[in-house]
Amino acid sequence: MKNIFYLVGIIAILFSCNSNSTSDSDNTEIVNSKLGGEITIPLDSYFEIEKPTEVLKVEGAQIYGQMFESLVKYDSKTIEVIPSLAEKWDLSEDGLTYTFYLRKGVKFQDNPCFEGGKGREVNTQDVVDMFYRVYENVPQNTGYFIFQNSVAGGDDYYNGKTTEISGISKTDETVNVTLVEVSNTFLSKLVTIYGSIIPKEAYDTEEWSPIGTGPFVYDTKASSSEKVVLTKNPNYWMTDSAGTQLPYLDQLTYQYYNDDSDKMNGFWDGNVALVKNVPITKVSVVLEERIGDFKGKGAKYVLESVPQMSTTYLEFNMDSKIMKNQKVRMAINYAIDRKRLVEKTLKNQAFEIGKFGITPPLPKVYKGYAFEDIEDFGYTRNSEKAKQLLAEAGYPDGKGFPTLSAQFKMDNSMYLIMSEIQNQLKSVLNINVDIEQVEFNQLLENNAMGTADIFENIWIGDFPSPESFLVNFYGELVPKDKNKPSIVNGSRYINKDFDEYFKKGMQSKSLDEANAAFVEAEKILLQDAPLAVLFYGENLWLKQASIKNFYTNGMNYLDFTQVYIDKSKLVNAKEDVVETEEH
Repeated sequence: MKNIFYLVGIIAILFSCNSNSTSDSDNTEIVNSKLGGEITIPLDSYFEIEKPTEVLKVEGAQIYGQMFESLVKYDSKTIEVIPSLAEKWDLSEDGLTYTFYLRKGVKFQDNPCFEGGKGREVNTQDVVDMFYRVYENVPQNTGYFIFQNSVAGGDDYYNGKTTEISGISKTDETVNVTLVEVSNTFLSKLVTIYGSIIPKEAYDTEEWSPIGTGPFVYDTKASSSEKVVLTKNPNYWMTDSAGTQLPYLDQLTYQYYNDDSDKMNGFWDGNVALVKNVPITKVSVVLEERIGDFKGKGAKYVLESVPQMSTTYLEFNMDSKIMKNQKVRMAINYAIDRKRLVEKTLKNQAFEIGKFGITPPLPKVYKGYAFEDIEDFGYTRNSEKAKQLLAEAGYPDGKGFPTLSAQFKMDNSMYLIMSEIQNQLKSVLNINVDIEQVEFNQLLENNAMGTADIFENIWIGDFPSPESFLVNFYGELVPKDKNKPSIVNGSRYINKDFDEYFKKGMQSKSLDEANAAFVEAEKILLQDAPLAVLFYGENLWLKQASIKNFYTNGMNYLDFTQVYIDKSKLVNAKEDVVETEEH
């Protein structure tokens, strides 16, 4: 689908100016030049230590992804599934049973939870334990929502019908996993944070401390909610093509900044290596005032615009008396001017306006998905229709309509977005909305408990399937007890027809069959309108030109295993010492 924004043209020019390159030869001098150093990355919100099955924030998953590993991983350049803790796997002829061959000699990171403080070797029981954790029926287990209807016997174990998962078996060297149905997404689900292989010794302790097999180790003493320090794992199993033990970097530091200016100043000063999403208020500085720093062989910085598997939307609380009214929800949808929101407020820092469903319109990712059919049910600004629907709901010209409460992430960009929506709803429908900024971790709790009428939500797909987005409205995930948190389906939306198509899509044996079912589910979702899709994400990345082997992608999958600092760029930014690199 064509990107409608002007940033692409500018960024394409910047890329072409940085395309001159030379290749490394694997000699000792160059290998040694890659070793060492530390980089700092901004934190978007306060960090909380959580067990892998409890993680909801993408940022948390990205940080844990540097400490933990699964059976498989993504190639961060191509997003193809490749071996990790499993050195290879076989798939049965019927497509139902995977046999994973565990890599030998891999050890967990050193930690006092092990005898003598030395990490032990990973074994097949650790893999089996992972599956039992994701199918454990405990309140904070969000991993189950990814793996439901995947492994044979998993759902029965979760629902207490059995004491074992029938689809899991092991030998000393292999783990066999039998699926409920043929799946195009099972390996991708294993890549998620929920598929992390961690030791039982650490998981079962009262005070959980992150322990895995990954390239970096969590520094407990140096870390806090505002600063996360990860140090090089000296016993990491992976080496590069020259036989050098990875990772190259000595340390990764994630730092929280209260102010966008401090974050950006840190980048311009060279203290921050990467900025994941340039703040809206700082875009003009990047594209106008500092444009010369991105050009030529001596460029100081690299700028990348990357469409994301992400959707920003308003989620309506279906337990709220006023939001139960479908015509009210539809009126709000028609009253929002998404085009103005993206062009004026976001300064075009998005991939597309929210005129489709909840699944981002990325045909290369969601192959064969009928976005055109979904668009027929989507929403664009129609003030007259919005007023008509509100009147039909019993509130002509907004008379008698109660003030709505809306909560959103504490973020300058989101404040601008929600303020614009607040003004639009007042202008078109004459209704009032109280907007409140909430710290992100608290916002997740509030959303699960339904403490407001409307919640701003940004959802990034866990794997490349519409299932990963539609699951947010799957009715079977809503607890019967309204006093219990609804962690994934925060709107507490329940529609039997939607659920039927969603389950049909999950259980389909072919991609075409799954797509057809998910498209029907999207249509029902848009007609019922428990949400208002605003726009689809596009990250504007900034990185220091000295940072090498760092690749961005639409899944926000980050891997720092082979990232290194080109020290020649630090000594002399004008030297033409640039390694071949795809952006």
